[in-house]
Amino acid sequence: MNQENSLLSTKLLSRRWNIAPRTLERWRTEGRGPQFVRIGRHVRYRLTDIIDFEVTNTQASSATHHLSAVRCAA
Repeated sequence: MNQENSLLSTKLLSRRWNIAPRTLERWRTEGRGPQFVRIGRHVRYRLTDIIDFEVTNTQASSATHHLSAVRCAA
């Protein structure tokens, strides 16, 4: 199996992202997070889906920029 077709378990993905496995489990029930494959009772994540999810959710900043006009008294 080449790396692009690799499957990661919930445990391995939680280590990759430094989050609790329960977070991934909750996201699955809420319809959030990357797509997953269920093989019997086992859940796996395709590396390509993980990378797509990471790219889609990459942000430069969490700051919200609000511009407002200011009038000067003359």
